[in-house]
Amino acid sequence: MAGLTEIIGGVVLGGLGAISSSSAQNEARRREQQRINQQYKYDKQNYRYNWNTTRREYRYRVNETGIARQNQESNLRYLEQTALNDYKYNLAIRDFDYANQVRQYNESERIYGLQKGFNAMAQAQAQANEDRRYQEILTGMAFDQQDMLVKMLQEEGAVVARGVSGRSAAKSLGSVLAGYGRNQAIAAESLLSAQRETNAASRQIALDRYGADLAADARRMLKPLKAPDPIAPLTMPRATILDPLKPKKPPKPKKGVNTMPAASGLAIANNFVTSGLEAYKMFGGSFT
Repeated sequence: MAGLTEIIGGVVLGGLGAISSSSAQNEARRREQQRINQQYKYDKQNYRYNWNTTRREYRYRVNETGIARQNQESNLRYLEQTALNDYKYNLAIRDFDYANQVRQYNESERIYGLQKGFNAMAQAQAQANEDRRYQEILTGMAFDQQDMLVKMLQEEGAVVARGVSGRSAAKSLGSVLAGYGRNQAIAAESLLSAQRETNAASRQIALDRYGADLAADARRMLKPLKAPDPIAPLTMPRATILDPLKPKKPPKPKKGVNTMPAASGLAIANNFVTSGLEAYKMFGGSFT
């Protein structure tokens, strides 16, 4: 009986050991499951945090891209408006300068016309003075001719009155006629000289008029030419700004699998049986 008691005690001790071992195994499995649960909870929180951060960064980049486009457009529109203002200003300056040149040209033409008119009047006045001088010469010569004719007649009358006849009378009358003819030749030469002087003066007057017209023409302004239009500004090129790549939601975290085996009743029973057999063998295979 003592051997049976010891066998039973061995079986009980073996079973208690098996129960203790199973409890430790179950505790280990429980702790592993707790770790897995905590890790899964952390993974889910980290997943949500990372996904929310990714979305915030995407929204930020979208706003950043929109602001970059807006800033680019504002800067380019400013440059385009500045270039357009410069173009309009240069166009206005060109038109203003051309208008001033036209006014100066018109004034130059007006003065040129006045100068030409004055030159014509000066020529006419000078020619009239020369014609009047020549006419005065002719009038004086006519009076001289009349005086010479009267003087000749008086001298002929004086010769006749003296009663001279024959050769002496003819000689005296010849002398009177010769003097008259000489005076006529002198008068004719004077008339030709006066005509030459008048013609020369008329040519000089015309030459002076021509020179004055040339001088007036030299002072005329050239007809103004309108400068070409300044180059119109072009539209500024726009840089291509890409939209940020829309993020894709990553796969959700998966809960880990507990690989720790759980202790079962069959295992405990097997431990009891195994312990009993070992005790039986230990006592020689007899219960007596």
